[in-house]
Amino acid sequence: MLLEKRLEFIDSLAALPTVITPRAFTDFGQDKPPHDINKPTASVMPGTIDAFLPGVPQQTIDDVNLCKLVMQNAASKKYPEDAQLFEWYKYYVEGLKNLGWVIQNKDIQEVTIRRVGLTMDQVSLEIAKGLIGANAAQVLAHVGSQAVEAVQKNPRAIDIFNREFKLGKQAKFDIAPVWVDNNNQANMVLNCISLDARESTRGILFWKSTKQSTTIKTGAVRTYLDNKVFSGLRNAMYQKYSEAGQKFIEELPDF
Repeated sequence: MLLEKRLEFIDSLAALPTVITPRAFTDFGQDKPPHDINKPTASVMPGTIDAFLPGVPQQTIDDVNLCKLVMQNAASKKYPEDAQLFEWYKYYVEGLKNLGWVIQNKDIQEVTIRRVGLTMDQVSLEIAKGLIGANAAQVLAHVGSQAVEAVQKNPRAIDIFNREFKLGKQAKFDIAPVWVDNNNQANMVLNCISLDARESTRGILFWKSTKQSTTIKTGAVRTYLDNKVFSGLRNAMYQKYSEAGQKFIEELPDF
């Protein structure tokens, strides 16, 4: 796709909603120290946790977060109903491709879980294994677990993550491991997992599978961000979305 067409696509995307930030959250996290590239960290958006492995610089963190936030918002405006999950996911992924993300392989399926006490990060890890292999997935497991625990302890992060959650409804979430390859390009396993959240009275963040079987719809792709393509789009993305996006993204302290 030509650069002009990609810029036109960005211009056509929906604006982020106007949000009045609660006063209690206005100064939350302002004293957080700068990200140490040698440590893992995480960011939170509505329904999404991005878990960054050591070696990911701040600029890459910002790029990944903004790309995902913008396309999630656009997909939700176009396909707002729970029953439209696969249409939502397809539009989301295709939109990311327009922003410079390259899809390597994907896995979309419906599975039934009968394991008691399975948490959302463990579900995400099981999905990722099919795309990156069991050995690599084990490296990511600890960071994913730390990310979820950090969110559970952060009031603003919980508020942001649960922004679109409806108690007693089908809920979708994304816990995405992100790392940098030898070409300094962001690599990611992009998950979209939907399950019946009626078992959890505290929201999907605190969900655990019970003795009852749980049917989960999943979509996952392994992808990387083409730096050459995105470098021509970065200014347009940040000019349109960066200020509003700050209200929907909470960057957590390094682990």
